[in-house]
Amino acid sequence: MIVGILACVTAALALGSVFAPIKRFPSSDGFMVQFFMGLGGFLTSLVVHAILGFPPVYGLAMLGGSVWCLANAFAILIMNRLGLAVPILVWSTVSCLTGWATSRYGLFGVPKGVPSSVILNYIGVVVLVVGSSFFLFIKTKVYKPKMADKLASGGEIPSEKSLATQASGEDDIIQHPHHVSPTIRIICFLAAIFSGLFYGSMCTPVTFIQNRPDLYPGAPKEGLPYLFSFFLGIMPTSTLVLAVYSGVKKNNPSLPSYLVLPSLLAGVLFAFGMGGFFIGNEKLSQTISYPICSFAPGLIVSAWSVLYFKEITGKRNLILLGIAYAFTLIGVIMVTVSKDL
Repeated sequence: MIVGILACVTAALALGSVFAPIKRFPSSDGFMVQFFMGLGGFLTSLVVHAILGFPPVYGLAMLGGSVWCLANAFAILIMNRLGLAVPILVWSTVSCLTGWATSRYGLFGVPKGVPSSVILNYIGVVVLVVGSSFFLFIKTKVYKPKMADKLASGGEIPSEKSLATQASGEDDIIQHPHHVSPTIRIICFLAAIFSGLFYGSMCTPVTFIQNRPDLYPGAPKEGLPYLFSFFLGIMPTSTLVLAVYSGVKKNNPSLPSYLVLPSLLAGVLFAFGMGGFFIGNEKLSQTISYPICSFAPGLIVSAWSVLYFKEITGKRNLILLGIAYAFTLIGVIMVTVSKDL
């Protein structure tokens, strides 16, 4: 159990920091970002795959990677309008409920994962949802880098001096508030909910393989052997998404080269996070690990949003954030101990 909790903590830290390397720069519409995120994760999973002795590749596990791509395709567009923390917290809530319900009730052919204390598990999930509802009342400041308008079509690459100045927060190119209409905010909230449904299903194919030896004889019970298969599903899907996007843009996509390294780094963090996620599912069961790995990254994201990107400020917002933190922590503890208590 301790290994599983440590794996979930690793997943939370990594998944909660995935978009931090990208957020500081103008990210345009994000489709190129997703492609290089997938590539960075794929290369990392390839190293893990080699260390494990090149275990078999499972096509169904690849489907999980494709599902992630569909959920993540519009992530940058949503975050550009709602900020870093709020959309991630929204789709984390939906993802948590989707993943928890899949395992708890045995949906999609996955065996039921009934915890030792069913009542405590239910109460813990309710507490998590109540805690997450506080995030919806937190007002965030969505910033748009001044240089973003000049780079909307992937034009001139910022100089190292410009990027360094932006990172240091100097006045000549500091970020300025970006107004978002109520209609667009509602659409983005709905898109975040839709993404959460897919995020909550991305681990289901792996869980299905692990628990159906009748259909997959000899399939490993460990989680890490499926990491490469997962990212192997991401690469063709993200390539297809980028190709369709390029066609829609009439072969004039926004492909800013200064985002390549931050996107690759984000992919590496994502691979570490998914590795921890798979191990957590293996050691704790999806009923326990999904609420933890879905909500805990939201705490990390909120910390980035408050301490570094300054999207959440003001006494009222910080109090709401603290209340949400407390509920989330209590809920995570209750769900965790419900496995054995």
